[in-house]
Amino acid sequence: MFQLYVKLLIRQFRQSSIRLFCLAIAVACAVTFSISLLGDRLEQLFNMQAKEVLAADLVIQSSTELSKEQFKIIDSISLKDAKTIVFQSMANADSSNQFLLSSVKAVSEDYPLLGELQISNELYGETQAIQDIPKQGEAWVEDRVLNELNIDLNQYINVGEKAFKVTRVLVYEPDRGNNFYSFTPRILINWQDLEATQVVRPGSRVTYRYLFVGDEVEIDSLKHNLSGTLQLNQKFVTVESANQSLSDTLDRAYRFLNVTALISVILGAIAAALVSYKYANDMTYQYALLRCLGLKSQQMVAAILIPFLFFTLLAIAIGLLIGGLVHIVILITLADLIPETLPTASAEPYLLSSLTALIIVISFAWPFLNKLLHTAPKLLLNRIESKQTSILSTVIYILIGLAVLIYLSTNDIVISVYIIGIMFVFILITHYITKLTIHWLVDYTQDKVTSIKLAARSLNANLLMVAIQVIAVAMTFFSLALVTTIRDDLVTSWQAKVPENAPNVFAINLLEKETQRFQAFLDQYKINHSPLYPIIRGRLSAVNQILINEYTSAESGLNDESLERDLALTWSRDLPENNKILNGEWHKVDEQINRVSVEEGIAENLEIEIGDTLTFTVEAEKISAVVTSIRSVEWESFMPNFYMIFSPGTLDELPTTYIASLYIDKEQRTLIRDFVEAFPSATFFDVDFLLNRIRQIANKVSYAVETVLYFSLLASLLIFISIEMILHKYRTYSTAIFKAVGADINLVQKVFRTEFILIGIMSGVIAYLLNTIVSIGVSNYVIEGNYVFNMKTAILCLVIAPLMVVITGYITVHRTKQTSVSALIAET
Repeated sequence: MFQLYVKLLIRQFRQSSIRLFCLAIAVACAVTFSISLLGDRLEQLFNMQAKEVLAADLVIQSSTELSKEQFKIIDSISLKDAKTIVFQSMANADSSNQFLLSSVKAVSEDYPLLGELQISNELYGETQAIQDIPKQGEAWVEDRVLNELNIDLNQYINVGEKAFKVTRVLVYEPDRGNNFYSFTPRILINWQDLEATQVVRPGSRVTYRYLFVGDEVEIDSLKHNLSGTLQLNQKFVTVESANQSLSDTLDRAYRFLNVTALISVILGAIAAALVSYKYANDMTYQYALLRCLGLKSQQMVAAILIPFLFFTLLAIAIGLLIGGLVHIVILITLADLIPETLPTASAEPYLLSSLTALIIVISFAWPFLNKLLHTAPKLLLNRIESKQTSILSTVIYILIGLAVLIYLSTNDIVISVYIIGIMFVFILITHYITKLTIHWLVDYTQDKVTSIKLAARSLNANLLMVAIQVIAVAMTFFSLALVTTIRDDLVTSWQAKVPENAPNVFAINLLEKETQRFQAFLDQYKINHSPLYPIIRGRLSAVNQILINEYTSAESGLNDESLERDLALTWSRDLPENNKILNGEWHKVDEQINRVSVEEGIAENLEIEIGDTLTFTVEAEKISAVVTSIRSVEWESFMPNFYMIFSPGTLDELPTTYIASLYIDKEQRTLIRDFVEAFPSATFFDVDFLLNRIRQIANKVSYAVETVLYFSLLASLLIFISIEMILHKYRTYSTAIFKAVGADINLVQKVFRTEFILIGIMSGVIAYLLNTIVSIGVSNYVIEGNYVFNMKTAILCLVIAPLMVVITGYITVHRTKQTSVSALIAET
């Protein structure tokens, strides 16, 4: 029996359908493996980076020192720890006699517990990673401190009552996050020098952070033991609450790659189903002989399963190899966005890709193979195609498999149902349009040339097979066109949010008396800029007269990160151009009541509605305003954006500074120093590096998607070959009939070419129309942009699709032109 199985394997592998089956499964496995491998390693990287953003595994943040009871609990658990304190203080340099409001950070030994500080030994020099802290009497400062105090390294600055020697330029702190909106420049000192500054006194506004690192059990134990002792001004900061802006961007890019990969998997599954259908029809005679030679039912099942199990495992191995190579290509594509070394992958990508291959075999291939076991031997020996396969059961198998594949890719039942529903509607629409078109062609070509008339009648005679072919081809190019369209629209959308002339410098802390001179300065050098917005610092303290602590109690489940800090409040007569009113109406100038417009995210998180009254605390004053509109905000636009925008007059008589964003091109970069000198009280942030980073992400994701699209193209080619193999028998038989009755072989070839042209045109037009409809919906409701005509998808669907069908079809029937009738009949 073993020898029989070996002979079956060898004999079957010689068949083109089996080799095509292996390739189809390998494509689905490879694309799943390459993308899931990337996602798995990125997820581990993000978790590591999140901990580095904390500089620890766990942080306790407090505005006061921890109590003795809390320190006892900490001492009872063996965890490595460190501590920091951040406070605002005026720094000055004796050599320049200038003062600068700075954010001073004192750190203890072992800081940071995770991650590294980045420093430089000269201004704008090469950075280096270091796991050390300033020595006593020394300070590491940001470049802004040197520039604005007009001093050099190794000179002294004063913080409170203590003079510090500036020894290094501080470039990066892991636990400061990626927020470029940090207004005050940093000065880093040793914890042992804190007392000597005499700045931190009882009641001072400071932030303590206690850092801990250790194994998960000890961290959980510390959280459990301390949770009951935390005061209102104390909280745990964990990985989940860390700042991961770049990680989120890359995560969105990965999810888009996942959707792109899903299309390749589905196309590969379709190819596997078509090849299995062809294989089952071709192998009926061989398995009939095996049954007649005495193979029992169980042995027949083994004779079918063992070869396909072997070829499936072979395809999985090939797929893992190809997927690993493609993964390397994608990593090279994204090299500027991710570290050179990523964490080792877990077993999940291997299991997921193997499971994908097995699901395709079970759901898309087995329904066609299964009929070999249930077809009557008489029909098999007569080489008549079995009719016992249930179309309904086959469709159910495929739909279940399709649902599982989509769910594994999206991890969302609702989205999976939507995708399956869209595909089902697509198939129905395509079949209906194909049927109507062919019927119209039959009527329209009654009095046309013979080749066109015969082609239309041939299509009508094989309506079901033609419909399957049109559906397969249309779905292939619809998928390719949709991915191309979404990719282009998404990249265009990202790039539109950060165009070449996007603001790249922020000016903050402008005094009201300086605004006119600042405006004149901008006009003099013709610098594009946003409006100047007034800024008042305040906190949301009550909603509908309910104190915010009660309103966002644990029982309410309401919370928003904006409650943990002062908000930048502003007023404006006009709606900012990158804002859109979602509900309510914009401020009316003539109204006497205080009005406020709320950003949609904070409104949703705190369940704020039109008509609610919000109370804000600004220093010692209380300001109340009625919510009259909810706005959407494009936070990525690099324009000044705000959670709360009040009506004019609401914030009068409050301490106010101004903010604006500017675009300064390369030729005008030297103006930044002129701004600093002309407006010493203001702070200017150059965010050009961040803009370039976002543009880089958009471009790199585009290249990565193109890499994945090659899988779709390969899967599409497999579908073409599969359809050619299925239709080869029919076309060979038809050619034999035509030649037997004396028809001109050139006429026969012309009829087939006309069929291919009509099938190609129908497939391409249907794919393009449906792609256009879906693209408009995606542009308007998902990407939230205007639909733009895409020439590439038009060429793909209306030119390349018909051309490929014609070429493939011509290759199919070309050799029948010189084949004798007897050979053609024997081949059938």
